[in-house]
Amino acid sequence: MSTPFMKKSKKIYTTLLILSFTLISHLAQAQNIIQTQKNLEEEKPIIFGGGLLLGGGSNSFQLGLNPELLKSYNKYIDAGVIANIYYSSFSISLGSNEKIKNFQLGAGVFARVWPIEQFFIQIQPEYNRTWTSAKNYSNGEKAKTSFGATSILGGIGYGTHNANGMSYFSVMIDLLNADQSPYKIGQTSAQPIIRAGAGFPIFRKKKKAD
Repeated sequence: MSTPFMKKSKKIYTTLLILSFTLISHLAQAQNIIQTQKNLEEEKPIIFGGGLLLGGGSNSFQLGLNPELLKSYNKYIDAGVIANIYYSSFSISLGSNEKIKNFQLGAGVFARVWPIEQFFIQIQPEYNRTWTSAKNYSNGEKAKTSFGATSILGGIGYGTHNANGMSYFSVMIDLLNADQSPYKIGQTSAQPIIRAGAGFPIFRKKKKAD
């Protein structure tokens, strides 16, 4: 036979049971949210960026683009693909009537290894094709040629890379230093290749909570 005290105890027990299930449910949801946020923070987006070269003077003009796509696999390794687009126009000498134009197009892959924070080592195999034309405006003579060369760039750099994007400054040389390499044309030895660039994430792969 139930008494008023027993009835009151059952109500209290039922209320406590409901509150316990509600609390457990909220805790589970909170844990899922925290885990999801953690996974999103740990995701490695694909980053698009690159560098721009613009220069020239009274006898020359240069315009270069180095667009790149990269992915950070962890805090130590980035890898990606890069393109080289370069145009230059210059006179042989001051006041010369002969002008040379170069157009270069290339592509390659690269890896950046970050042994310590903000400093990296880069290796970059690539192939470039160069189209050259010359014109003498005094007599109208023209000449054209094209050639290609394989290069392997190697060097060091300084920068940052994370889920919000990347920025860098690097100094490299062409380790193969082929005569027809765009980094050696007209030079007797390997020349430093100085580049700077930045990028931003364009694709984020959302991970599911465990």
